[in-house]
This record gives sequence, C-alpha cells and structure tokens, in this order.
Amino acid sequence: MRPATRSTFDILCWLKNQSWTSDKASEAPYLLKLLYLAQALYAASHKQRKLMPATFLATAAGPIDPDIFLALENDLTIGNPLSPSTEVEGYLSSFYAGFKDKGQTDLDFILSKDAAIRSAMARGRNSEISITDMAAAYKKGLPPLGAGSDHRQPALSFRDGGRSELEAAPNAKQEVRFTADGRSVTKWMPKKRIVTKGQAVLN
Repeated sequence: MRPATRSTFDILCWLKNQSWTSDKASEAPYLLKLLYLAQALYAASHKQRKLMPATFLATAAGPIDPDIFLALENDLTIGNPLSPSTEVEGYLSSFYAGFKDKGQTDLDFILSKDAAIRSAMARGRNSEISITDMAAAYKKGLPPLGAGSDHRQPALSFRDGGRSELEAAPNAKQEVRFTADGRSVTKWMPKKRIVTKGQAVLN
C-alpha cells in the first residue's frame, strides 16, 4: 500500500515547525518518538496504511528510523519540503493537538505499553517494528497517562540516547554480509576442531 506522503522528511519538517511545549522537542530522540507515534496512530486508523515511507527499529533508546536519526544528528535540512495533502494535514493537526503538551516522560510512558515494540525486541536487537503490529498496538488509541502497569508484562523502559547508544547497526564484532537473494548474514567462525591424520583443520 502506498504511503500517504512522499517522504518522512516532509512529516519531520511539518512537526519541527510546530510550537512544542517540551524543551526536548528539538532533540533527535523526542522527534523520532513523535514520528513513530504519528506513523502508528495513522496506521491504526487507516487500515495499516503508512503515513510516511519510514522503517522503525526497536532499540534500547526507543523506536528509531536510522536514516532520519543520522539526518537529525548531522543537522540535515530540507530546503523545500512538500506540504501535506489536505487529508494528511488534518491528521497531523489532530496529532499535534494531542501531543503538543506531552513531554519526554509522557512519550516514554506511552511507548512503555507498546506491544509492537515489545514484539520486535523479542525477535532480537534492532529488529524492525512491523506496520501491522504498530496498527494493532494503537487500535484502541493511546493508553491513559498514569494508568497502572499490566502485571502480566513488565513495562518497557528507554534510556536517553546519543549516537553510540541508539545502536542502529551491528556491533563491532559482527560483519554483515548478504546472500545472493538479499538476506543478511553475520560472520561466523567454527569452534570445533577435527584432526585428520596429523593435520588439524577447522570444520
């Protein structure tokens, strides 16, 4: 299904141009969480359609789109962002009205209840958060702020992150390679030794 907007940067520019109460609103972690929630809530109310062509990963610092994070970190600016369509601007205005007074703690509380992030983290470090799971997680809207924890599942917590903490890439001990059909594989070294007629070889 085609996303509702041309680029994630167009949505980012629109959000950055609004007046946010939080003193963290200009920082990458806050903006990334806003983008994620905008995507998830849009998908929940539009039959799993993406608001923007973004891919979010579940990290210890919260959901991130690595390309957008690097752009924010390096102060990349878009000279002529495309204005959203009337339908999308209506959604964004509603989203802004609901989030303009929310601080970092509020966003972290909402995301701590996010089943889509939890599911992705269970699949492994920096796993992609599927749009299907995102839509399902917010089908009933946002969790009420200050609501008690679900004792069946421990609440997720997120650390404040700079570049080194967001870990949008494999660690230094991993070398990523790709198979002919595009699947990623990591470098692997066997540990078992087999001895054959006086010559030790790695198996």
